[in-house]
Amino acid sequence: MRGTGLWVLGASVAFLVTAAAFLLLANLGSEPTSDPIPQAVPSAPESISPTLALELPEYRVERLERGPGQRLALDVQNGSDKELPIVNLTLVVTSENTLRPRPRYYWAATENLVPGATATVEFEIDLSPPISVESSFDLQERRDILEIRATTPEGDSAVKTAVLAR
Repeated sequence: MRGTGLWVLGASVAFLVTAAAFLLLANLGSEPTSDPIPQAVPSAPESISPTLALELPEYRVERLERGPGQRLALDVQNGSDKELPIVNLTLVVTSENTLRPRPRYYWAATENLVPGATATVEFEIDLSPPISVESSFDLQERRDILEIRATTPEGDSAVKTAVLAR
């Protein structure tokens, strides 16, 4: 019994010495690290004003009615310090009814928008109700969602959204 106990004790000591030697060798071959969790480096401060800005005053949205031939004007502002050769504008009108969104797409563009300048873009849109109306909800409670997106070939963009309640 005594021999077995000494044998287990010796094996344990040999195991601990071998493990310590491997840990020592592993630490000698690696670079010392000061912090196991890297600290975030603050990014450079960005421009206070965005490159593109869309302005859609509320009074312009409130004037819209159901029917074709509605005119919607919005302003695009160049907030950068360089000229924008072209700004592409997309207007999507969809119904809040996600089963029948009935999207309508409209496109426009402005050219040579100098720094700090604002251009007014006008869309002629169709806000008439769908031809086949199956429920009274579509006639009385229908709301349309307007999403306006401005983009440049350089990758700058701006988005404005409005909900038309009728």
